[in-house]
Amino acid sequence: MNAGRRDLAGQVADAIKGMLADGGIAGDSYLPPERDLATQHKVSRVTVRRALKRLVGEGLIEAIPSQGYRPVAARPKAASAGPIAYVLAQAEPSAPWDFTHEQILAAFNRALISSGRHALAIGCLGKSAEQTMKEVREAGCAGVVLDTSRNDFVDAAAACGLPCVIVDAYAEVPGVDVVIQDNFNGARQAVEFLLARGHRRVAWLGSTPGTAHSRERLAGARAALVEAGLDFTPELTGGFEHGNVEQAQAAAERLLSAAERPDAIVCMWLEAALGAERAIKAGGRARGKDVELVAWATEREYREALAPEFLGGTVPATAVWRPEEMARVALERLEARRVNPAAPAVRVDIQVRLVEPAGAEQVLKNGNGLRNGRS
Repeated sequence: MNAGRRDLAGQVADAIKGMLADGGIAGDSYLPPERDLATQHKVSRVTVRRALKRLVGEGLIEAIPSQGYRPVAARPKAASAGPIAYVLAQAEPSAPWDFTHEQILAAFNRALISSGRHALAIGCLGKSAEQTMKEVREAGCAGVVLDTSRNDFVDAAAACGLPCVIVDAYAEVPGVDVVIQDNFNGARQAVEFLLARGHRRVAWLGSTPGTAHSRERLAGARAALVEAGLDFTPELTGGFEHGNVEQAQAAAERLLSAAERPDAIVCMWLEAALGAERAIKAGGRARGKDVELVAWATEREYREALAPEFLGGTVPATAVWRPEEMARVALERLEARRVNPAAPAVRVDIQVRLVEPAGAEQVLKNGNGLRNGRS
């Protein structure tokens, strides 16, 4: 019976589509009331309501409170061959991107290939936001993926007339959605893991402050500590410039040489974990016995960058996430934004899950460490 109602709703929806296509309803007019549509198509008002909801979801009509439904103004269809611009403000034009952003770009290309499109990588360090958006338009792009929170680029992208989504960064701009790692909950899981192992002198080894990742990961880590009656103290806090493993190692060495050294270090960036491990080895200490780490990485970085660093031992517990999931969700948001550009901006957090310690050789061989994670 339910299936029959769905079929009737589909028939009514198709009939209304035909009416829209034939120009039976002007763009500034409203559809007939539900009661009239039900009488016209000899169905219940519930069936009509389902049909109208389906057409709203397809972006063909819109519901106006207290007035009814009207056709959505015609918009240009997404160009099937038009590329999606991936704009990375901190990358130099024509220069190689860092490993994480290369993974995100590759994930977009894999997601787009089935539709015959691709992601156009645009590094724009040294170029103005206006120059960059001009390049995007001249390339015939169908949408913009913006990997930066810089106000000039965000404002220029929002005003360029193309669907736009921010990935792996954060900014609050009307009409621009955000798809970002779940920094808060990932870091919280990491610290909860350390606390469950009995650690109480927990140190923070953090990247350059001021970014959404830094703020949110620190907030999540602190939330777990505060619930346990603890917090990061100045002597248990170290910092380094993003991407600089040598600085991360030096900061970790300072933490480990303190009078009351930490028994665990929260390394919520790949280079933090690499630097901390090298500091532990350089100081003749034993990870796991003298100090424990917890790391952060993409699933690929976990296998290809972390595991080789820990050969002969155990890869530490790691908060992992998938660029493929970020690309998939970002493209869904671009399409939703194309259909309904006036919709309120939304933020989508990409799941980060904790993978518990696993043997490095095991991870390199078959990635079993990823199967032992907890959501």
